[in-house]
Amino acid sequence: LNVALDHGVNYWDTSRGYANSEEMIAPVLKKRRKEVFLVTKSEGRDYDSFMRDFDTSMKKLGVDHLDLYHLWNIRPKDDLDVMERGCFKAVRELKEQGVIKNYGVTGHSGAQLLIDAVKRFDPDALLTVFPCTRDDQGRYEDELLPLARERKMGVIAMKTVRRARNADLVGSDLIRYALTLEGVHSTIVGLDTLAHLNENMAMATNFKPLSKTRMAHLHEEAVVALKDIPTPWEQPGYQDGQLA
Repeated sequence: LNVALDHGVNYWDTSRGYANSEEMIAPVLKKRRKEVFLVTKSEGRDYDSFMRDFDTSMKKLGVDHLDLYHLWNIRPKDDLDVMERGCFKAVRELKEQGVIKNYGVTGHSGAQLLIDAVKRFDPDALLTVFPCTRDDQGRYEDELLPLARERKMGVIAMKTVRRARNADLVGSDLIRYALTLEGVHSTIVGLDTLAHLNENMAMATNFKPLSKTRMAHLHEEAVVALKDIPTPWEQPGYQDGQLA
């Protein structure tokens, strides 16, 4: 964590549902909070559970404000009317109080659901999937991303390498694909080793967007390489707190 921060990796993503993630980063935040753009999430849908999650996260993290707080993992079973009366009411109050600077929505259950959520809740930020396999027949890229650009939202890509762990693909190329997309501002990556961190930092520090031709070829390569590797977040029982 300190090495990442020393090299300017200051967008830190966690969640109430990621096991002990909040407690794990708290000691570093205690010393270096001002250097971090701090993000956490709640899966609470009603007002009270969302507020409880917020209070718990603040205590676990040991901070007095968040830079971004997400309505986490919107799914087809969720009722946006219920969310508007519950967690959305809560998140607006938190922003008005100044204890969160921005709020966002996240999910990976189809582009249309997030399009509806963006139009309903007008968030500051969006966190969703932008793998080079172009999930949901490309609708995340072709429909959701233009909407986010139009609304001048911050866009964070996730799951760029999740399916590729057992395939012969270069992880940093998959991350470059997402960062090349117009309107994507950052990406979050689950890291196993310091070597992975160093490789990704080198790529980002000397960032060169992929050409349209290379993006098309990488898409084709990934589709072939991953055709027999299921998409984890589309499988029954998947929990979003798993390594992403």
